[in-house]
Amino acid sequence: MKKLLSIMGLMILAIILGVIYAEKKDQQSLFGKSAVTFWLISDPHYIDESLTDSGAAFQAIKQTAAGKELDYQKESLQALIAKAQKEKPDMLIITGDLTLNGEKVSAEKLAELLKQLTEQGIKVFVIPGNHDINDGWARKFVGEKQEATAAISTEDFQKIFADSGYKDSSNDPNSLSYAVSVNDTYNFLFLDTNIYPEDDQKLTRPSTGGTIREKTLTWMKNQLAERQAAKKKTLVFMHHNLYKHNELLSNGYVLNNADEVRNILAEYQVPVVFSGHIHAQDIMTETTAEQPITEIISSSFAIAPQSYGVVTLTKQAITYKKQHNDVDKWAQDKNILPEGMNYAKYMQKVLIEDGERLGYAQLASAGLTDPQQLKAGAAFVGKINERFFAGNDFSTDQEVAKLKQENGYQIIAENSPFLKDYVDSIIQDKNEPDNQWQKHF
Repeated sequence: MKKLLSIMGLMILAIILGVIYAEKKDQQSLFGKSAVTFWLISDPHYIDESLTDSGAAFQAIKQTAAGKELDYQKESLQALIAKAQKEKPDMLIITGDLTLNGEKVSAEKLAELLKQLTEQGIKVFVIPGNHDINDGWARKFVGEKQEATAAISTEDFQKIFADSGYKDSSNDPNSLSYAVSVNDTYNFLFLDTNIYPEDDQKLTRPSTGGTIREKTLTWMKNQLAERQAAKKKTLVFMHHNLYKHNELLSNGYVLNNADEVRNILAEYQVPVVFSGHIHAQDIMTETTAEQPITEIISSSFAIAPQSYGVVTLTKQAITYKKQHNDVDKWAQDKNILPEGMNYAKYMQKVLIEDGERLGYAQLASAGLTDPQQLKAGAAFVGKINERFFAGNDFSTDQEVAKLKQENGYQIIAENSPFLKDYVDSIIQDKNEPDNQWQKHF
């Protein structure tokens, strides 16, 4: 009996020591230095080349891809990775919609690409977007057919991206959220804001809207309180948006419980939130309970101008600057893209043509038949669309007035109330310039 009790005592002691070790492991900082830099992208919507033969079915889906470039995604990601390997930021962070429509193969192949960074000591952190988990639209494109392909479950996501945040972090047991201690000054909180079916194995059409569930809110508040008590600043990363960055494009993009989340972030003095989802580059600051909180939305990495953010953290300041991925230079050195191809111009053309299709369809449905007017109106939508998503829409009232004098705008205003409302909503950003931001402490 004494021997049995002794063994049981040792087992209990081992469990206690294991818990203490795990807690200490969670609290250990990634970096011992005071200044760190990370690169930030969102919504790459990666589809692996093995899932398409570039046949008729894939060409058709490209026409409905909302301006996303789908043919050279592996190359563009490899260009970013090669630049990161050369410049050596401390981290790369991706705020959701890693895959086109939740294809498991796409996630696995993306994780293999990202492994090139982790193998060189560059940390990678990801969170899922609304297109990543249990997506019933996961497809393979073969000739003229779309074929269902394996989708990603929540368990799959954690396993596939174990080296991209889900290993050696403090995980929320009720979602795919987790926390990371960066250094003595900063803590990162990665929040899973997606709405999943109650049956975790059920594949559904992806829900556009997002929320932070009650149990995760409790976990989040505990994390924020612990870090505040340790006199650390917490930065938040999520897929859905905290603010209405555009009046027409807010339903389904802003968190369903955004007011509650803003109050919590204000209470714990969170200075900045990084998100994606809307695909448009934008920076916006609002004040809640006398606490200013900035949200920086990264445009989709799958659309022009293929931006990424460079964020530098010091004890005294947070600095953000938008950069552009130079695929052409990398591809020329490697002789990878088709001869004479300008990838940056190609991406821009894909995005503009998507806007032109929207303009043409809306004007035609409104009854406009004149070919020249249709062309002019559609071209104006394409131009304004490209400005908005690239974050180049911070304009003066005089610049906007000049744009509205153009023939294309006049045609839209006279023929399509819907299209006029859309164009008016994206023609001018009055928040703040979207290319850089800085906060001093």
